[in-house]
Amino acid sequence: MQITRRSFVLASLATPFAFRSVSHLVRSEPWKMEKLRVAKVGCGGMGLSDLNEVSSHKMVEVVALCDIDSRHLEVLRKGGKDGEGKEIKPRFPAAEAFADWREMYAKLGDRFDAVVCSTADHMHAPISMAALNMGKHVYCQKPLAQGAWENRRLAEVAGAKKSLVTQMGTQRIATKWRRYGAKLLRDGVVGRVKEIHAWTNRPAGWWPQGNPRPEGSDPVPAWLSWDLFLGVSQSRPFKDGYTPFNWRGTIDWGTGAFGDMGCHMLDVPFYELELGSPLTAWCNPVKASADQFPESESVVMTYAATPKTSKDGLTLKWYDGGQFPDFKAIGLPDGWEGGKEGEDVVKGDGGVILVGEKGIMWFPIEHAWARVFVDGKAVEMKPEDLGRSNHWHDWVDACLSGKKDACVSRFEKGGRMCESLSIGAMSALDPGKKLEYDASACTFRNSPAASAMLKRTYRDGWKVENL
Repeated sequence: MQITRRSFVLASLATPFAFRSVSHLVRSEPWKMEKLRVAKVGCGGMGLSDLNEVSSHKMVEVVALCDIDSRHLEVLRKGGKDGEGKEIKPRFPAAEAFADWREMYAKLGDRFDAVVCSTADHMHAPISMAALNMGKHVYCQKPLAQGAWENRRLAEVAGAKKSLVTQMGTQRIATKWRRYGAKLLRDGVVGRVKEIHAWTNRPAGWWPQGNPRPEGSDPVPAWLSWDLFLGVSQSRPFKDGYTPFNWRGTIDWGTGAFGDMGCHMLDVPFYELELGSPLTAWCNPVKASADQFPESESVVMTYAATPKTSKDGLTLKWYDGGQFPDFKAIGLPDGWEGGKEGEDVVKGDGGVILVGEKGIMWFPIEHAWARVFVDGKAVEMKPEDLGRSNHWHDWVDACLSGKKDACVSRFEKGGRMCESLSIGAMSALDPGKKLEYDASACTFRNSPAASAMLKRTYRDGWKVENL
């Protein structure tokens, strides 16, 4: 039988997905040598934002685009009209286009240095791990992966590959507000921390949660590769609205409000307090569903002590979907949020309160300075503007220079944090029960139901080496 390029690629897709490692050139200084050649997976929504930011670096060349929605690829390569009818000029006419990232990897593996992944949560791990296996730098949107095991493995493999640079897409960590909050924690302003309270208004109309699985099916649009969207998840019929945005609340594909927004709020506290894996997790949901994460929930997780926490350990309390901590019971004075503008910040995207042995710190997600309270009174502080960096360009510069530690959200750190978020999110699958986490196996000791999503079984034909 004659072996054509097409038959070779298709054969490679039908086997467990693994590529040999390829040598990678490490640049000694940024901007001193050839450009970083980037392959982009996921080009709509946040994927387009990531593409815009990465490609704005003067030393980046986008060589390939991949998306399950052919409309995105058409506009980016050939131009066309956007949703408002505005004519868009071609931006990447020379980039090759693919619907299947596996085909892109197989065909162009020697023509790109790095991958930027901005897909639905359930595909982050296989796409990113396959790129690491090939010896590619990786930028991946948050959460790093959907399940605890996937997050752990990405952290371990990225850490073992000393020449590869990784970054999780938590761009808010580069803002002046969060950099200042991180400094306060490093300086021990509130002392050893014993409690964390975190909340978000999501889903709150952003995407649906708490609903049963829809019945029936709808015709698959001509522009959508539905089987490729399903990827490693189990098969199900297509329904209008699943993609491009509403998948976030579906257990098969997303991580719910906790996994989605927790990345932006808990990254700095998690890193600065040097938290490890949680010991236990307990969820109290409102309007639970077998198909979607709860419409609203509170989650309590416990952690062993670290040098930055109380000697008795730390308790994390999470709230979403319109629930909030009891601010007065925590010890915050009336009006602590600072008037109407402050209230908008507090009850908007969310925030974090850290209760320490010397005081209390409010650490907003963005657009406001951290504040400290002692004995129920605000401490007068002059916020230190540490500036902000470009999270995407930090990654590009690190790829070019080989200085992987320059990335504050590298997989070694982000993976362990997202492991915790996965545990909190998946505790909703066995609500009202104190679940005991076995960190050595990435499962719950006393909940097979919730453990199934911590260490998932991939669909046939989608196995990736190291996962």
